[in-house]
Amino acid sequence: MYPICELGVIVTRPSMGQAEQGEDTYTAMIEEWTEGNALTRWNVSAVQSRVYPGVARPMPDHVDYRFVNGWVDTGDLPCREALREEIKTRVVALEDVSYPEVYLAGDAGDVDYSDFCHVPEWRVRYAQVMVQNPHAQTVRLRVQTAGAVHVWCGDTLSHRFEPFTRNERQTSDFAIDLEAGEHLLTVRFEDLHERDTIFGFQLQLLAGSGLTARIDFSESEDVLQSALNVLEGLRTVDVFHDNQSVRLTSDHLSENAVFVSCLDMAGQGGALSKAQPECTIAVPAGCPVLRFGVALDGITLTRKIGMTVMPDPKWVGGKSFAARKTAFLERQACGDDIVVALLALANGEWDDAARDAFEAAVMRVEDRYDCADFRLMSLLWIWDRYRDKLDPALAARLQKAILGFRYWMDEPGNDVMWFWSENHVLCFHIAQHLAGQMMPNAVFVNSGKTGDEQNALGRARLIKWFDAIDDHGLAEWNSAAYYPINYRGLLALFTLTNDAELKARAKALLDQISTMVALHQCGGVAAGSQGRIYEKELLAGPMTELGAVASLMFGGWHVPGKDAAAVMLALSDYRPDPKLTQLAYPAEGKVLRAGYQQGLDGNARLKLFKTASTQLSSVEHHMPGTKGHQQHVVDLQFASNPLARMWVNHPGTLRHWAEDRPSFWAGSGRLPDVAQADGTVALLYELQKDDIPFTHLFLPQQQLDDVILENHWVFVRAGSGFAAVWSAGVLSLQIEGLYGEYELRQHGPICAWVLQVSDANTESFEDFSARLRAYAPALTQDSLIAGTLHLKRGQPRDTLPRLSTTPDIEFKTGPSKKWAALRDDTP
Repeated sequence: MYPICELGVIVTRPSMGQAEQGEDTYTAMIEEWTEGNALTRWNVSAVQSRVYPGVARPMPDHVDYRFVNGWVDTGDLPCREALREEIKTRVVALEDVSYPEVYLAGDAGDVDYSDFCHVPEWRVRYAQVMVQNPHAQTVRLRVQTAGAVHVWCGDTLSHRFEPFTRNERQTSDFAIDLEAGEHLLTVRFEDLHERDTIFGFQLQLLAGSGLTARIDFSESEDVLQSALNVLEGLRTVDVFHDNQSVRLTSDHLSENAVFVSCLDMAGQGGALSKAQPECTIAVPAGCPVLRFGVALDGITLTRKIGMTVMPDPKWVGGKSFAARKTAFLERQACGDDIVVALLALANGEWDDAARDAFEAAVMRVEDRYDCADFRLMSLLWIWDRYRDKLDPALAARLQKAILGFRYWMDEPGNDVMWFWSENHVLCFHIAQHLAGQMMPNAVFVNSGKTGDEQNALGRARLIKWFDAIDDHGLAEWNSAAYYPINYRGLLALFTLTNDAELKARAKALLDQISTMVALHQCGGVAAGSQGRIYEKELLAGPMTELGAVASLMFGGWHVPGKDAAAVMLALSDYRPDPKLTQLAYPAEGKVLRAGYQQGLDGNARLKLFKTASTQLSSVEHHMPGTKGHQQHVVDLQFASNPLARMWVNHPGTLRHWAEDRPSFWAGSGRLPDVAQADGTVALLYELQKDDIPFTHLFLPQQQLDDVILENHWVFVRAGSGFAAVWSAGVLSLQIEGLYGEYELRQHGPICAWVLQVSDANTESFEDFSARLRAYAPALTQDSLIAGTLHLKRGQPRDTLPRLSTTPDIEFKTGPSKKWAALRDDTP
């Protein structure tokens, strides 16, 4: 189901209509189209788009404060309601458009233009290919999309499929009667973008023989072959990049030089060939997904590549939290938009950059961009504390934006703001409470309510949210993406509310989250098992917003760039417990163990084993065998190098850096059963028929000091920390591609992994490796056995004892010593 596509056959033939005269040759890129496979190369048009808001209305409030990891069925938003009405009567005609791009689908086998839009936006493209049929036959096809497709054979509409099921791909089968000869297939694909949107299609051949697909070029065979080779093998030289400099190469270089340009960054690119195997481009810090292309006679071959680019790390020093706050607030640049303005106002250093950041944030609130509620945490802070320092026109604009915002789904709106997840619910309720408190007598124009009414509503809803978290814990446990959002909201509430109960509850949860952050901080990275994670948090761990918070609270290295929550922490009166530093940085020779529970009905049982050199964390027995979302089930981080991080997952897609949740590295397409005992974690995957047929290990070889690869074992050393990974199946090291030498696969359907850690305080690296080889885990027909860990296939886990949502923490330096005892010590 997931073929790896071979390079197309390229032939040179006389151009159509000129065969007899022998004039004007053209080059055709030909792809065999065999049963079970999808076409992987298409001529694609430029995008057509427009904002598509629908009619504003209130929405029913179905939030029950039982938060889950996964898609929430929100019903149709006003934009989708409008689209459904339009498609009832519309007739779509085949347009005469140009096709400036050739899309190369690669291993995933589908055309994918997924993107994130903060406002509702309708987009459409066309894709086209010439199909050669050797004899008259009826072919059966299957189209897959989450949006809509129209398929034409020649000028005849052969199929129309319009599910518009928002990020849930649907399939439809149809047949086309083909005469012998050439047939032009055209696919119009479209979707309504609401935030993250999987936009594209796949066309698979179910039944048919001898078919080929052709794309024509007015280029010579050698030029086209070189361009195709280089682009399909295009990758970055390294997985991690610093100094905003990225080196590009290709796994399939040619003798001919091929100029590859970055289509998203004008002027960036370079020539690649066997004689010149690399070129360098300048890329801003972050995790961008960029389009690259090779131009050929008016048509550009294109593909996407994601990358991780980090500036130099900064040390946040000072023996006390107060000293670190002072140092942190003296920084001149902090990366995130609105906190540039917040910090400038706090420091009395307002300038054009601060004004631009302020106006950009206010615009997002005015236009109700998705995630505007996050920025309101800083904007309400500015209104409450610093509005007198603003230009009167800017202050008036901010006040109007606050009064005009949509504070909950029961107020009228036609936006695509996300109200349903744990972090958004918190921020919307805090915004409603604080805005009402700050302007008690004003009328909030979107709802018609007074400030006092908004304050009371926000307060009542916040009580429900806090009660739910007290009962269940956080569904987005330890999330490097979303704990910072919780910090933004809770710090704003703690600092700005006049309500004593809400202030106390905000502090209590800040204390609890800060304890979990300290537990899972290692080597300057907010690491560990996480309820929701993206590839950017895994591959740019030192640059996360939560990493900035941790460096401020406990000291340490941090890569600047995402500092919003940390700035708010530095400006607040909140003070984390100084003893948390002992959890963040265990002393040499100490062992820290923790176990606790988070998630709906306690479905996330978290275990942690940590020393000065290593940290191993997992979530035990978390819905094994079900489809996953963004849960990061096991994480191994070394303290010696923030990029020395390892994990295992089952990919949700074969596309790198995709909008899919789960993605290639982040989350789990199929959740495993997991168990942990001290420094050993066992994982047992049972893959299903239509799943991607492998699980894989991320192994950053260039960031490790020693690596030993064997058929079933990986042994690594980073600083004084050791780790071993055992695979039930023979490990397959991926040599080529974006993660060449960094990815080891184990093929299913049954996949078993065991991760174990140790360090130089316990034994030598050689003794560690020898000891584990002698006592290797075993996968039997129905069980995985690894020391004291025993996972049985299909065994229910609904009778496990309930843990506390407050971490049970234990240090061991000889006799066990509970964390509670440490907290009673004199600071």
